[in-house]
Amino acid sequence: MPADNEKLDISTFLLSSVHDMKNSLGMIASYLEDALAEPGPTDTPAHQKTAQALYEAQRVNDHLIQLLALYKIDQTFYPFDPQDQPLADLVREAFARTQPLADSKKISLDFKCPEELYAWIDYELVFGVIVQALHNALHYANSKALLSIAARESGIVICVEDDGPGYPDFLLEQGNGVRRGISFGTGSTGLGLYFAGVVARLHKAGQNSGRIYLENGGSLGGGRFVMELP
Repeated sequence: MPADNEKLDISTFLLSSVHDMKNSLGMIASYLEDALAEPGPTDTPAHQKTAQALYEAQRVNDHLIQLLALYKIDQTFYPFDPQDQPLADLVREAFARTQPLADSKKISLDFKCPEELYAWIDYELVFGVIVQALHNALHYANSKALLSIAARESGIVICVEDDGPGYPDFLLEQGNGVRRGISFGTGSTGLGLYFAGVVARLHKAGQNSGRIYLENGGSLGGGRFVMELP
């Protein structure tokens, strides 16, 4: 046992480990993207396995980034910094991140966002939510996924939808992940939805705060993730 003055700071150790894992997974994902971009047939088992490995690497990397951000937010030292941002640029960057996976799975990925649309957002946090939602949509889509951002009188609405089977009833009832348990069968922890809900609520205008919700239907008939920001 360590002496009292040598007690291990577990939180510092875990944060350092998470940061290292995040960096390593980011490098692995980059290598896999390069491999998928190589010329050659895209319908081989090796290519499909590489695409699935890319999805898993990006998914875990996103979760590690979310954990780091949530810790900083909880400790009140996250530099939350909403600025007037061009949302079309946000969409294009999110697409650049997820297009290789969509191509490898032969899923048509489309977006709708006016070039002139701006909003006061924390760019990195909202980007992380959108990428996570797109990864989820690409995982369950049959052939199509769509990201749309539109202006409303109360603010902006960000939607990510797919033509898959839709969200199960229990998930629709549980909402944003706060009340979700851990499923050892599926590996689901609800972290992505919880993170999205925290990010949404950080964005405020007067008495109004952002929110997220899930629904089925929409223009593609499958699952639909919605984030409303004031």
